[in-house]
Amino acid sequence: MLKQSKSVKENQTKTKSQHWLLKVIVVFAISAGIFFGINSMGSAATNTTQTVNTKEANAATQTVNTKNNSDQTEQAIPVFADRVTTQTISQKIKTSGEIKPMLGVSLIPEASGKIEEIFVDVGDYVKKGQKLAQINDETQQAQYSQAKAALNVANAAIKMQEVTIESARSSLVSAKAAVEASESQLKNLTVTRKRLEKLFAEGAVSRQDVDNIITQYDNANAAHIAAQTNVKRASDAIQTALVTLEMRKAELTQATANLNAVKVNLDKTIVDAPFDGVITARYEDPGANANMSKALFDIQQSNPVKIIGTITEKDLYQLVAGKTNVVITVDSIADSFDGIVTKIYPSIDNSTRTGKIEIHLDNPENKLRTGMFAKIDVLSVTHQNAVVVPRDSLIKYENNYLAYVIEKQEDKYIATRREVKVGIIDDDKAEVLEGLKLGEIFVCKGTEFVRVGTSVNPNFVEKQNK
Repeated sequence: MLKQSKSVKENQTKTKSQHWLLKVIVVFAISAGIFFGINSMGSAATNTTQTVNTKEANAATQTVNTKNNSDQTEQAIPVFADRVTTQTISQKIKTSGEIKPMLGVSLIPEASGKIEEIFVDVGDYVKKGQKLAQINDETQQAQYSQAKAALNVANAAIKMQEVTIESARSSLVSAKAAVEASESQLKNLTVTRKRLEKLFAEGAVSRQDVDNIITQYDNANAAHIAAQTNVKRASDAIQTALVTLEMRKAELTQATANLNAVKVNLDKTIVDAPFDGVITARYEDPGANANMSKALFDIQQSNPVKIIGTITEKDLYQLVAGKTNVVITVDSIADSFDGIVTKIYPSIDNSTRTGKIEIHLDNPENKLRTGMFAKIDVLSVTHQNAVVVPRDSLIKYENNYLAYVIEKQEDKYIATRREVKVGIIDDDKAEVLEGLKLGEIFVCKGTEFVRVGTSVNPNFVEKQNK
């Protein structure tokens, strides 16, 4: 009786241990099914639990016997898996920056006076040259009228001087004609005088005839000298008139410059837009006095916008202005934008050992507002059609990377470990240069539950690929 009692107790203890072991296995299976999101595993766990409840003694004895005989059938572990495909992957340099306007200025009036009108308000889009405000211009208008009259007087003086020059030139022509006539007369009288003097010597003519010719000659000579003097006087008059004309032209230039200066002062009473943009601030109202030291408006050009980011010295030389692509992410609007590095600044900050890059982005819908914080992913190197797997699917062991590949052996799917060579590593992706082939199935999640030779459930792989 004692031996039977002892045997019963041992059997009960053994049965309880077996029962406890089965419950641990069931709990582990159910937990694994929940972790991987596979409903079929949950159903299998439920069926197993029901089997244990109805056939506890038989199942416990069978499990122990199977374990003792090392002939237990291995249960396939469910895993997340996928097929090896090609994608585009880029090496990213991460930085950040503030969105700034392409152009931005505070408009300070260039004239003092009462503000008569303001034509725009905050948020208004304006075109280059558009009138924004009008300052009282009565004084400038009066000065402009006076300067314009002075210009008209200068123009009239030039015209009068041109008439004077034409008159002097006509006088010169007349004087020259008189010189030619007196020269001709003087030549004739010279010939006649010589002939009469010869005849007088021969006694053919009287002395009176000779004296008359001499008198005519002297008069003609005096007229010739007077005509030459008139030519000189007319020439001098022309030169004087020309000099005076140059003075009148200088006066016209001065009057024109004065008119332009007054016009500039008049134009300064109008505040206009220096470029296309949006009014971001307005500081005064009509009736206030404009002050040449205080801004009336702030205006910014928000399309395009620019972002300035910092890049470490060693990474800076991987970039090429006009060719290196970037991705801009703005968390506040949950959107991203593609762009290109527009400018690389030539200097390096010797305290931080960083350089600056500038990125221009089109902003037609004004989604990007100045002052926003932007994350910048600079795509320094991009590989097309690269073998890419999730980064979490790789196991780093010392200086190597490993991946689990699923291979079909008879009627089972077995996990085998493969050493891979890795290239570009992105946020959640990695480029595999060697070790994986297109179309192969690999474990992408759950590698911590997999060992070499582990039987895995490939059903999820097939559903995932549909």
